[in-house]
Amino acid sequence: MANEESTNTSGNSFIGGIFLPELADDAATSLSYARNDGFEYCVTELPVPPRISSSSANGGSEKVRVDVTRLESKWWSTSVVGMVADPPHWDIVDDDVQPGNELLRALATSAANVSNARKFGTKKDEAEKIIWGMMEWASHMNIPAVILPSVPLTEFTDNKIGTGSRSERMMTDSDEDIFDDSERKPFDSPLKTRSHIGSSDANNSNPEFQVHTTTSLGNNSSSKEYTRLISALSTSAICTSSHVQLWVRVPLTLQHLQAYQLLLSRCDHSSHIGCLLYVCNSLDAASVPVIVRALHYFLGGGNVKAVSWDTSVFLKNKKGYPTLSKSHQFIFQLLFGRLGRTLRVLLEGNMEGSAVVNGGNAGGCSGGSTKRLHYLQYLRHLRSRAPLPSILDSEEANIETPYLDHLQSPLQPLGDHLEYQTYEIFEKDPVKYLRYGEAVALALEDFIVEERLRYLGSTTTTMEQLNKMNRLAKLAAESGGYVGEGAGLLNNGDVEDDITVGNGDEIVEVDIHEVTIMVVGAGRGPLVREAIAAVSRVSASWMKDDRYDLSPEQAVKENRPSKRRKAIYAKVVAIEKNPSAVLYLNNFKAGDPSWNGGHEYNPSSARDNFFDPTADASEDAEGQIIIPGTSNVSIIGCDMRKATSHPLLKYMIHNPESRADMVVSELLGSFGDNELSPECLDGVQRCGVLKENCVSIPQSYTSFIAPVSSARLHSEAKNQASHPINSNEGPASPSAGMQRALETPYVVRTHAASQTHLEKCCWTFSHPHPSDVSNISEECPSADATLDINNDRCAHLSFTDEDRNAGVGCGYGAIDTNVAAMSTTTSMTTSNKDTPLSIHGFLGSFHSVLYESPANLKRGKDRSSVISIAPSTFSVGMFSWFPLYFPLKAPVLVPPGAAVNCSIWRRSDYGRVWYEWCAEVESSGEHGEERIVWSVSSMHNPGGRSSHVRL
Repeated sequence: MANEESTNTSGNSFIGGIFLPELADDAATSLSYARNDGFEYCVTELPVPPRISSSSANGGSEKVRVDVTRLESKWWSTSVVGMVADPPHWDIVDDDVQPGNELLRALATSAANVSNARKFGTKKDEAEKIIWGMMEWASHMNIPAVILPSVPLTEFTDNKIGTGSRSERMMTDSDEDIFDDSERKPFDSPLKTRSHIGSSDANNSNPEFQVHTTTSLGNNSSSKEYTRLISALSTSAICTSSHVQLWVRVPLTLQHLQAYQLLLSRCDHSSHIGCLLYVCNSLDAASVPVIVRALHYFLGGGNVKAVSWDTSVFLKNKKGYPTLSKSHQFIFQLLFGRLGRTLRVLLEGNMEGSAVVNGGNAGGCSGGSTKRLHYLQYLRHLRSRAPLPSILDSEEANIETPYLDHLQSPLQPLGDHLEYQTYEIFEKDPVKYLRYGEAVALALEDFIVEERLRYLGSTTTTMEQLNKMNRLAKLAAESGGYVGEGAGLLNNGDVEDDITVGNGDEIVEVDIHEVTIMVVGAGRGPLVREAIAAVSRVSASWMKDDRYDLSPEQAVKENRPSKRRKAIYAKVVAIEKNPSAVLYLNNFKAGDPSWNGGHEYNPSSARDNFFDPTADASEDAEGQIIIPGTSNVSIIGCDMRKATSHPLLKYMIHNPESRADMVVSELLGSFGDNELSPECLDGVQRCGVLKENCVSIPQSYTSFIAPVSSARLHSEAKNQASHPINSNEGPASPSAGMQRALETPYVVRTHAASQTHLEKCCWTFSHPHPSDVSNISEECPSADATLDINNDRCAHLSFTDEDRNAGVGCGYGAIDTNVAAMSTTTSMTTSNKDTPLSIHGFLGSFHSVLYESPANLKRGKDRSSVISIAPSTFSVGMFSWFPLYFPLKAPVLVPPGAAVNCSIWRRSDYGRVWYEWCAEVESSGEHGEERIVWSVSSMHNPGGRSSHVRL
């Protein structure tokens, strides 16, 4: 067996394979050579069944495959891909055409007249038997995938096929390669290429060669004959039981992309049918925008499994190494940027025209066992070039990989408890909690400026103590809000201090202001830690310098200096309903001084007096000295909507000064409100624990939606029909059924998907609700503001051709501005930029303003903190939320120039919240024409019959 060491030492997700025409029927030798050079798999032609080859009219002799016994079954099932090729006993018109062309032509040819019907019928039957026999052998050998010929673009009326040739190419200046800036040269020998199926040759005078070109890809009997075979294979035991994948070869042209999509639609978007994208033609710069736009939609609906690079498309630099034009490099970057974690690469083609010079050596280095090692090295070089490593190999990418295109039912936040591991994954988000910490800090600074906080009094301390607080704040900021043992810095001066202020022994006076922060849905405490760190940072900033606090007149009146150092002392109330998470929070408080005002935890303290306003202003309820910039946390286990029973909460309700100045939550779902954030925060406000001018973080969140094309997601949604309704019941649970499966929204990290249009706004929720002065009580105006709140919503949106944008990619991640600009270039005409779209559903996302300072406090600065998974405003690096997929029972086809309309409702009753949605396709109504509705979907999930979230 070949040496199992691989040249792929970079650790990235690059799976490369090779097809060696000179070893087409010897998988053992091909795989040995391939693995010596670092390829992960090889391609071999499938043998003709002996019973067919021996009984053929041509009297073909059976050829024995000696490689069958030389390879163990593990290699056949993991490292070999099959290919349907023309039988050796047939007369091949041109041996340089695509493998399997003769079989395909015989299968898809229709008789031109009655006299030829018998001849064509015999040939057609033999071709079909050969293909079925090849596939049965592949199933027997447990080969994972088989490459099939491309879909015919024209109708065959005879058993001859045209051939073509590609003229020798020169690299233009516009195609200069970044890999090597040296002079480019064309390959030494003329290049021949596999011709497209059905391509005609105007100069061919052979009367037997007759190809009738159709005007419509859809009205093509040859493609329908081929589709019939593919559909039968995909539904047979070969695919359903043996799990052999069918990889249909699709040359990178607009017509082939569309022809394959028609085949996939006719085969009901079977998950067993995939695309081998075949790059075999040169690309001029003018055609790239058109291809990029078409590829964007195709990558979602085409079920792309692999991309094949023919050696004939490579150019060479002056040293003889292979290289690609800039156009092909851009296509490579696009493909791997979108599908790089699952996309396989195949290299194929004859040595003719390859970049091998100096007697088989390029640049003095061997071409390897396959004589094509340099191609693999160059493709791996492209894979390692920015920005692909940051997209595919980052820690964020590694975390996301298991979730790619994996449908998850949305959380039932009020009915279920999260697991420990789920909390842990969410807390690894490097962006979300940073933004939350920024939001809390901005709000605290505004509170101080607006003099909204309760003044506790003043305390004296030394500059050394303030400097230690500055170090604590810096540590909290650098550790993402987690202070932990760092609180010991209050009594430890051996840490480097780059923000020291004043003489360490100097006695200074600091005014202390109290803030009450309520964290609802505290989980394991990440938001609590962010609040503690924000209090420390803001206090350190305001203690570092004297700040004007009082006007000179007010200072005289209150007998206080007008310039004062200020600090915050926070009382944090953490509410969590999950008993296991409450246990974790209590453990944190017992071991972390930063949760106890900088002091050691004293479990015997009377926590019910925590908010006693009669206590000494310089001491907390435990009788300990208040340290400026610290926080004291109280933990309460209850449903936030029923935050009235605990003694501390009762005290807050009956003492307006002790109510919360700020309520912080992370209740947002993928669609903003789909995890009941409106109902939960309204419930907190209704309890009466918030001040009338309380600030909510987040302040608002907006739901967005956009059409999506994804055969993979639609197939996965249909597969949910066989899953149990309640996974906790195991086999005893009834299956979901198709209706429930396709009327349920799913959280999914989209990958093999294409968001076809820019997202549009559905609705916005803001918190807390302002008090209505005409209908409030003096006792608790904030609570009364929620009495008549209705959180039902609806939106009716239209996505037109002007909203199409290839830059949004899979619908998750920031817009690729380069791709967006290229796909919308003004040089593209309406006729060539518009392609039909298959819409498989809609993607929901959200944009949330965590906090934004009032206009009068911005002082010309952007004082806001935002998080978003909407592509137009995506928070790069954040992975806590994936989009919400609303499937359609049947995909809708959107012709060029047509609009796809989406209607969506958020509905509720006494114990549930659910969504209903539907779609329709209508003409654009341009030039004053009447709009015509071409197709409609049924109403999905009416009355919440299939899916809902429990209140």
